[in-house]
Parts: sequence; structure tokens; C-alpha cells
Amino acid sequence: MTPSEYREFEETEKLRLQKSAEEWHYPLSKGSAPLSRALEGMNEWKLNQEDIPLIIKLAENPNYWTARNLGGAVDLFTHDCIHILLGRGALLKDEAFVIGYTMGSSKKMSRFRRNLFLWTSKYLYPEGYKFKEEERYVFYSGVMAGSRCHTDLSKVNFKELLDYKVQGVREKLGIDKKLLKCYYCVEKKLFDDKESQRL
Repeated sequence: MTPSEYREFEETEKLRLQKSAEEWHYPLSKGSAPLSRALEGMNEWKLNQEDIPLIIKLAENPNYWTARNLGGAVDLFTHDCIHILLGRGALLKDEAFVIGYTMGSSKKMSRFRRNLFLWTSKYLYPEGYKFKEEERYVFYSGVMAGSRCHTDLSKVNFKELLDYKVQGVREKLGIDKKLLKCYYCVEKKLFDDKESQRL
């Protein structure tokens, strides 16, 4: 393979993985598979910690005190598990809801912390990660829904739950599917994006 053929292959592979990530979705209606099997669907394209921009780590990664002070900071493995439990894909509005729900479940999201995170995600996050007005609405919906969860998801050791069925984990942690369906129904009515329409 020549260098130019290799570059072309790399670009094609990158686009293929991006498309796989955009198509991936574990719906809220599913829940009979063990959490470990549901996670396998993300293996091909999921990000590694070193792929995450520093500003996002500072706001969301528990290894940084800035993120710990916001509340709801989790590692990538935990974040991926929460995507599955909430029935969200990997597109931007999905990310906004998952982050909001996780932060909301911590019960630490004061107005100041919420506004600080939203300011950071709007002005400091790189393109492709920025929360514009629609994502800010979805994030806030996630915070409100997460505040009704009786478990702080950032404190859960999901490695201990890998053999449990997804629906069983939802029930164990107090993730209310009916409440989520209400939020998702409103989001679906408001936004025409792929991630909102497949809820």
C-alpha cells in the first residue's frame, strides 16, 4: 500500500467509524440484554480518554477538580453505561441529555453550576462538541429528569452491574422510563434532528 493509498484508507475508515457512531442507538424500549452485551455495540467506534479535548475533560472528567466541583463527573466507561440506560445514541443532543441527567442525579446542580457548565459548553468547547441553544434546552431537560433519579449515577460502580439486564439496572438505580418517555416525547416534537426523532 502506497502512502497516498494508506491516507485514503485512513480517511475512509474514519468516515465509516463516524457513521457507525452516528447510527448507534440502544433504545429505551430495549432492556433484556445484559449491560455488558449492550456495551459491545459501542466497541468499534467509542472514544478513548486521550481522544477527548482538554476543555471537555476539565468540565466532565472526575480526574480534574474543576469537573468534580461541578458535580456528576464520570469516566468514559460510566458515561457509556449511562447512554445505554437512558436509551440515547451518541449524537450531540444525546450527549447533552446524558451529561445533564448525570449531573442532575448528583443533586449538586445549583443554578450557578448549571450556568457555568452551559457557558463553558457554548463558548469554550470545540466545534462539534459545542452546545447551541437546542442542546442547552436538552441538557437542562436532562438535569431536571436526572434530579428525579434517587441514585447519584456518578457514584455507581457499573463494573459490578455488567451481568445484569439493562432494564434491571434501570430499576435498581431508579431510572424512571415513563418520565424519560415524557421528556423524549417533548424533545421529539420540538426538534427535527435524527437523535430527537429516533427517541
